[in-house]
Amino acid sequence: MDIQYYRTFIGIPVLAGKELLKVRVNLMNSLAGERISWVDPERYHVTLRFVGETDVSKITHITESLSQEILVLPPSRIQLTRPESFGPKQYPRVIWVGFHQSELFRILKADVDRALEKCGIPLVDQPFRAHLTLGRVRKLENLPMYYEALERMKNQLSESVLIDRVVFYRSVPGEGEPVYTTLH
Repeated sequence: MDIQYYRTFIGIPVLAGKELLKVRVNLMNSLAGERISWVDPERYHVTLRFVGETDVSKITHITESLSQEILVLPPSRIQLTRPESFGPKQYPRVIWVGFHQSELFRILKADVDRALEKCGIPLVDQPFRAHLTLGRVRKLENLPMYYEALERMKNQLSESVLIDRVVFYRSVPGEGEPVYTTLH
């Protein structure tokens, strides 16, 4: 019998507001000549933990463990920060925005890690910074213009986004972006 695997992760869906959508469009227009894969706002989320290839037979156990370990939180509005960039200064990889109140994300991340450890999925030793990916940089022709575009957007976000649930996702590679399906 073949073991079936799903590619999975645990995240928090984020509904983009008018300001965030405007910043996204402004960045897309400013960087139109660059090779950047922009994330569809319908797919915005904060990844708490990428699990990767997950044995389908363990999905129910993981779901139960997540339900036991993650505290049910009232819906919260979290303030966004300015757009920034991950990666070396000369080779940026990701355009993202963060959150002013990041403690909630650290608590949820710890809950998710504890739930996964109970399922035999070891803790991954890597830094965690709650962020919302706007785009993935594939190649830049004009690095100064890239940073100028980000700088112009630094005071454009004063809105907050609603955080109201943690989701266990399946990610299926597709043409362009992967397709996300909610497992729980």
